[in-house]
Amino acid sequence: MTIYFNGQYLDDPTSINVADRGFLLGDGIFETILLRDGQPAFFSAHIARLTAGAAALGIDVKFTETEIAKAITDLAERNGAKKGAASCRITLTRGVGARGLSAEDANEPTLLVTVSPYKGAGGEIQRLMVARASRAERSISARYKTLNYLDNVLAREEARAAKMDDAIMLNHAGRVACASAANVFVIREDGEVVTPPVREGALSGIVRNVLLQTANNAGLAVVEAEIDRHELKKSVIILTNSLIGLQLATIKSGEVTASAQKIFDKLKSCYENALRDDLKMRAGH
Repeated sequence: MTIYFNGQYLDDPTSINVADRGFLLGDGIFETILLRDGQPAFFSAHIARLTAGAAALGIDVKFTETEIAKAITDLAERNGAKKGAASCRITLTRGVGARGLSAEDANEPTLLVTVSPYKGAGGEIQRLMVARASRAERSISARYKTLNYLDNVLAREEARAAKMDDAIMLNHAGRVACASAANVFVIREDGEVVTPPVREGALSGIVRNVLLQTANNAGLAVVEAEIDRHELKKSVIILTNSLIGLQLATIKSGEVTASAQKIFDKLKSCYENALRDDLKMRAGH
């Protein structure tokens, strides 16, 4: 596989400096982007979030959106990912620094871009549990996609050990924040669709934001509100992220009512329409 590393195309595997702060301290951020036929979906939104995260961490962004777009297109071509779905990951660290926590000597960020084919998530209903690992809703790592993902890793490992597909993470107040690698929407019994606000520890997810912006125009009631953990057992859940799009899930045995399925289908249609329009706009450029 070919990668894009600090401005050069290299054959993987390559080496990361052992003094890189991303490796040693998780001092960096990342984005995961869906590609359709070589085109990155919602690319400008991903770059805006990456840039905002870098600014929050004080990392100097020394690349342009155009540069990254070209790297992604080139990598898709070189790695056989020009047709169908593919996954791109952009990783940005503060770079190499002196030993210790001080970032004073780290002046050259490390940039890594990878692209590989993606088979896509299955259509089956995801079985969920509530994780012991919690989400620190006031931490900067809950606001941006930082490389500090240990709590999420532990939540996913809890799910794997319990033979579940994923785990819901609660914040320190005991309310729903997110899943290990996805935003959470709950379809309430009255048909209202609710997702936790960012202040609850939810990431400002790309697909999440698309649904919040488009669903109400389709006649769906989609709002941000606190979700009590006890709602989960009597609600149908939707997981969203950039690779899976939307996926149905439940805490229970997997039962989904006809009304909930109809709401899910409408939401998925909103997402697919927005995705199609975004890709068409990029192709027009």
